[in-house]
Parts: sequence; C-alpha cells; structure tokens
Amino acid sequence: MNSRIFGITATTLLLCASSRAQAPQATTDAFLDRGDTGDTMHVLPTPASVRSPRDTQPTDAPVANGTAVYPPSYGSGNLLYHGGRIIANAGFYAIYWNSSVALSTATSLKYTDIQGQIQAFVTNFPDNAAWDNSATDDYEIIGQYGGSNGSPGVALPFIGNFVDSQPTKSNIRDSAIQSYLSSVFSTKGVPVSENNIYGIYFPSGMRTMLTGGSSCSSFCGYHSHYTYNNKQIKYAVFPYPNCAGCSLSGKSIADMLTIVSSHEIREAVTDPGDSNSNAWYDAAGYEADDKCAWHNLYQMTKGGFWVQPEYSNGGTSGGLTYPGPGCIVPNK
Repeated sequence: MNSRIFGITATTLLLCASSRAQAPQATTDAFLDRGDTGDTMHVLPTPASVRSPRDTQPTDAPVANGTAVYPPSYGSGNLLYHGGRIIANAGFYAIYWNSSVALSTATSLKYTDIQGQIQAFVTNFPDNAAWDNSATDDYEIIGQYGGSNGSPGVALPFIGNFVDSQPTKSNIRDSAIQSYLSSVFSTKGVPVSENNIYGIYFPSGMRTMLTGGSSCSSFCGYHSHYTYNNKQIKYAVFPYPNCAGCSLSGKSIADMLTIVSSHEIREAVTDPGDSNSNAWYDAAGYEADDKCAWHNLYQMTKGGFWVQPEYSNGGTSGGLTYPGPGCIVPNK
C-alpha cells in the first residue's frame, strides 16, 4: 500500500491487508483513510479515537530497571516481511511551512523553538551502533527489519532544515503537499534523495485533509511517498498539534511532535511503500509502530525526548538477539 495507517477491527484490517494496493473498502475504521489522489493511507489516529475504557495499558510507561516489553494494543501477531524495499541508511530532512511553526516557543527541555527541538530529537534518536540492549536503543530496534535492499542501518543523520515563508492556509490536501515538496526540490535547493524522509511541519490553524477526515479530528500524522523525476520520495506529514484531538496532559506541542515523528520515521523506514512494494506489517495490516501507538510512551535516556515504543518480533536477526515479541521501552 502506498501509505500507512491503523485499523480498529480485525475484519476491516484483514480486508485491507488482502488488498493493500487497492482503494479501501467503505469503513468506519479510524486507522484507514485515502488521499485525494486515491492512495490508501495509514494515518496515526488521534489518541481518543483508538483508546477505549477496556485498554488498561497506561499512556506513559512506568519506570523500569531494564528493557521493558509491553503487549501491543493493535494488530495480529508478529510483523511479516512481504518482499519489498525498506529505506536503507535513511536520513531526515525537516521542512517548515513557515517560521510560525519553526520558531514556535511551545517547547520543552529548555529548547528555544520547535525547529531546534526537532533537530535535537532526530540527532539523538539513534545511538549510531547496532542493537545491544542499551538504554539508548530507541531507533536501533528496527535493525531486525531488513529488506530486499539491505538493512535499516544504525544511524539517522539529520540532513538539514528548510524554513519556508508560505502563508498559513486553512487546510491542505495530500496532492498539494506532494506538489509543494516538488517545488522546494526544484526552486528552493532542497536536495533530492530516495534515502531521505522529508518531514513537513505545518503551522497552527492549518489542517491536513484526507478523504475521510482531517488532522486534529481524525489523525495526528501520516507518511507516504510519490514519484519525482523518477525517484521515490518518502515524506511524513506533521500537523501542528495544538488541538484537543492531538494533545495529551502534561506534554508540550514539541513533545507531541516528537512522539508522532518517532512513529512516522520508524514506519517510513520499515514499510515505505516504495514503488508499491510492501515490506513489514502484520497479518492484519499493521506496521510496527501502529501496534504500539498511544500507550507506554516514554522519555528517551538520550536527551529526554518523548517517543512511543516500537514493536519487536523478538528472537535473533542478523546475529543479534532482540527482546519481544512486544512493544519495547529501552532500559531506563
């Protein structure tokens, strides 16, 4: 499937998994949507749309002396490999629609603005070494999810920032986001690479629209891809989360953005949908971070940034032994 989202019921997800490259069935599934070009989307739904009174796992992970493994709230079984490409040796490039989001002071951890906090988060997200069950293995847990073109790699270099001067609009559709990204490649000097994830951060008051709903009311972010000059471009969309739907008590705007960014970055690497080839998702269509969304959130040992757990199949891969199966919070 070209893009990623969550699902609520096993029935709708199994239907989706059997036809990932097709238009979605009519459904009330909070995890499925569709772009205005017809691509099926995996979105990160708002917390309230997927948490229920029966979900007894805490929003924030308890402090544990050692790596903790929590059961997934969504999906079915372990992740399965479907033969496609992952992003080997991914990098991250942050693009800000305008300075009102880049220079927003709705931060935490004493950062001056959101641009600085996002850059620091991405820089600290990897520990640039293979998984060794250390307290800083927040990104390296995906090392077990290799593809036909290699392994995810242990680094996630921050490639750069671009702060644009676009006027804040009331809303924007996915096709317009793709066109905008093409314009920053062609006229703004932003480098083009199939290995980069281009994170596009939108300002307050500007909603991202999909066919079935909009940001803040239906979802808090998503990742997708499209073709530009014969290259597969991977991008992630980050609406400004100053709304009830994408807010959590005690967490700043920047904290919410790093939580959503951790989700979309890992999923863009392990199942980017490159050229409609599928990589890692479970029997019900869930990607790795889908399975662990909005529960047992934790602060990274390296830098204190808020992120969500990553799902691990567990066992041995590439000569390394991973914990699991379950949602992993590294040694704290």
